[in-house]
Amino acid sequence: YHHWKEDIKLLGEMGFKVYRLSIAWSRIFPNGDELVPNEAGLKFYDDIFDECAKYGIEPLVTMSHYEPPLEFARKYNGWYDRRAIDFFVRYVDVITKRYKNKVKYWLTFNEINCIEMSPWMEGGVLTKDKQTMINMAHYQFVASAKAVKLGHQINPDFKIGCMLAYTLTYPMTCNPEDTLAAWKNTHNNIFYTDVQCRGYYPSYRLKEFEREGITLPIEEGDLEIIKEG
Repeated sequence: YHHWKEDIKLLGEMGFKVYRLSIAWSRIFPNGDELVPNEAGLKFYDDIFDECAKYGIEPLVTMSHYEPPLEFARKYNGWYDRRAIDFFVRYVDVITKRYKNKVKYWLTFNEINCIEMSPWMEGGVLTKDKQTMINMAHYQFVASAKAVKLGHQINPDFKIGCMLAYTLTYPMTCNPEDTLAAWKNTHNNIFYTDVQCRGYYPSYRLKEFEREGITLPIEEGDLEIIKEG
């Protein structure tokens, strides 16, 4: 926090052209649900982006990187509450408007598939049952799609992508059962980018939800938003 100027200078001296960093939601909206953003937090990132520009470094900014505000987690049970979508979109509206001429490259959620590995880290929820985690995933899919649409309205030149914690899986042997198990594990991993890049829920995961009694918390318009964003 106190050495970022010299750190960015070192990156510039080393010839780096892109610096991936994250904006902490809690610096902009400390409790997650405020109506007015924290100007000191916004100014902090203004200064960082200006310093990057001095060295010809493009910021690649992650909007949400394992930092749901603590009070948001306590008050709403994090991303288990559908109201999280609106809170997040308000935050995205503020940062994309504020930095529309300073940041071109954006990611919505860091390692979004970690919802199923560490729901507290990704979504501010302690419960680890599958229904809870899939509810959170759906809300983040909708929020991410809304962020993409909003960002492109604010600056059509924005490049807004998604991000996956990809783990490569190899079959233990050439036995078809091992090959199938590796294939299924890979599908479970890339499901999140399937939804975000293709804009719909893949049939292989819908059948899994059906077998396990998992219900997606889809409301009217959700699937259209995911498709559009």
